[in-house]
This record gives sequence, structure tokens and C-alpha cells, in this order.
Amino acid sequence: MTAAAILMGGVLPMLAQEQAEEFTVATLNVDGLPSKLLGITINSDGPGEKYTPEIANYLLQQDYDLVGLQENFNFHDYLFPILEENYQHDECYGKIAMEYLAYPLPFDGINLLWRNGIEGERTDSVAWKDAYGIINHSNDQLTRKGFRRYDLTLTDGSQVVVYNGHWDASDDYDEAKGWDGKDREARQKQWIQLRDTIMNQLDKRPVIVMGDMNSYYCRDSVKHYFIDHIEATGKATVGDAWIELEHGGEYPDMVEGPVTRDEGRRGWVRQGEMLDKILYINPTGGGKLTPLSYDVDSVAYVRSDAPEMALGDHFPVAVKFRYEPADDTTTGISDAAVPTHSIPQAAYGDAWYNLSGRKLNAKPTTPGVYLHRGQKTIIGS
Repeated sequence: MTAAAILMGGVLPMLAQEQAEEFTVATLNVDGLPSKLLGITINSDGPGEKYTPEIANYLLQQDYDLVGLQENFNFHDYLFPILEENYQHDECYGKIAMEYLAYPLPFDGINLLWRNGIEGERTDSVAWKDAYGIINHSNDQLTRKGFRRYDLTLTDGSQVVVYNGHWDASDDYDEAKGWDGKDREARQKQWIQLRDTIMNQLDKRPVIVMGDMNSYYCRDSVKHYFIDHIEATGKATVGDAWIELEHGGEYPDMVEGPVTRDEGRRGWVRQGEMLDKILYINPTGGGKLTPLSYDVDSVAYVRSDAPEMALGDHFPVAVKFRYEPADDTTTGISDAAVPTHSIPQAAYGDAWYNLSGRKLNAKPTTPGVYLHRGQKTIIGS
């Protein structure tokens, strides 16, 4: 057996298992709508200038690795400066203001934060093709709701793709009366649009889908149109951290009639289920994500001078993941790490690899330990 064969059959899989990466992901609607627009009160109890800095300080304390934000409209100047020393983020599109008289308003309120040491890039920003409600039904057509896509490289060189989005909402009154049919139809089309986008771009990198989805499994056919459809292709599996860790692995059944939230529970909760979700997609033969913990923080995410009130409209949902790289035992030596200098340099050239065995596109810029020319090499500190 050649040295390369020994490496591929034994050393590399063991090294990859030892180097499985763990990271935390949170999704949070920061409720950044202005209190008034054109003299009309639209968000009187939002965090505004006073409490948005407290949201930023909360995120610093939690030290999440990735944070998906929604409704980040008018108060990001009170949010980002506090976070800039610890996080990178993509571009904000703008604030809701009086000078925008046409609809949809040309911004989506969506952003992603990634902790320093992670390399990130927004690669797409897509508006929903279908929405419902201009002056009613939660006014979803007034802004450019949709999703953004990101390519991310974790601190160990592992790569994931993230979709962060904001789906159509339903008004409480319409839900209670059972008048939210058009809202549900719009969300169904949005789930299909996102599904098709993901599958058209799917590769061997695992995918995280998160955001303010405004969807309960009992009300929207998320499982049928998104989860089951993807899994039926044989190209990937789909999981929901809440379903797996908090709901016994069983998806709630669809129900007829109005859907009401849990009494006595703060936040948008029905039978323990949040409208905000974190899903994950593991491509067949690719990297694998496993949820380790699930948390909805209704304790610390409160206002300093009014602890009975949440900082914003939604409590943050957070999931801790373990990332395991693909088993590359069937690939050539040029696609695998070489953690021993006993193999001649000519076998793998001048490429760089992370400790999970994944070949990098270029010399890494993130501080850490890598493999180069058959030797462990330290980059920065």
C-alpha cells in the first residue's frame, strides 16, 4: 500500500473527526421600523434609538459566531458601531423614510454578522417574486422582502453557505378570523422560490437557512414544499434544530381554521414553536452539520429599565452546530490534506489545506494552523 493510500484510508478520516468544528448561529428580528411614518404610528413599541444599543450589547455578550438580522432598517447606526470591533457585516440598503413614496421600498432590512476570524461574502440578494398586502395584511408589499445568500469560511477553513431571509407576515386579526389565506399562499410561493434557488446552487457545502419565516408548521406547508421536496431529490437531507432537539423529531400536523399563539408566553410562539427558525441542509456526500443545542432567550433579551418587556418584537433563536467535513476517501491526493511529511511534496504540490482535510483555494489569511507542504504551519496569531 502506498503512503497516499495509507493517508486516505486512515490518517485523514481520523484527523477530520478530531477537528470537527463547532459554531453558534442566531437569528434575530431587530424590529427596526420607525415609530412613525408620514405622521402615522406604525411601531410605537419598537426598540428605537434607546434600546437598539442594548440589542448590540446583548449580541456582544452572547458572542454568537453568525447572526442573521431582519428588519434592520432605521436604527443600524445604533447597532453596528457597537459590534464593529467583533463582527463583520454586509451592506445595509437604507432606512424607511418619507421621500420614498413608491412601493416596494428599495431595501430589505436583512443583514448577516460574522465574528472576526470567519471569512464572509454576500453573494446574492433576491426579492420575493410573490407577496401580499399593501395597506393591510402586514403591509408586506411595501418593502423589498426576500433573502440574501452568503459564502462563509469558518475559522478552521470549513465552508458553509447561509441563506438569511424574511417571509410574508400575517396580521393577528386576520389569523384569528381565518382571513390569512392570501398570506399563506404568498409564503408557500416564497418557500418554493427559495427551495429552487438553493437546489440550483447546491454543491458539497452544507447550507444554513434562517430568518423571520413567519411560518408555523401547522399553518404553512413548509415540510411538503421545502423539506420533503429537497429530500426527494436524493441530493440532500434537511433538518430543523427545534424539531430534532425540542420536539422529538416529529413535525406538527397541519390544522384547519385559525391559528393562535400560546397564552402567557411572550414572543411569537405556538405550542413551543417560533416563527423564527434555523434549518440546515446536508448535501449527499458533502460536509455535515449536526445541531447540538437549541435556545430561545426570553430571559436575558429584555429591556434594562423594563425587564417585563423584550428588547424587540422577537426573542433570538440560537443553535450550536458541529461541522464534520466530507469523507474525501474517494478523491485524488490533490484534493486531500497530507498531514505527514513522509509523502513527497510532489504528490500534493504547493496547495494549502485545513486540518479537516479540505483543500483551500489560496493561502489562508485567517490566523490558525494549516497544512502546507506536508507540514503543520501556523498563520498569524
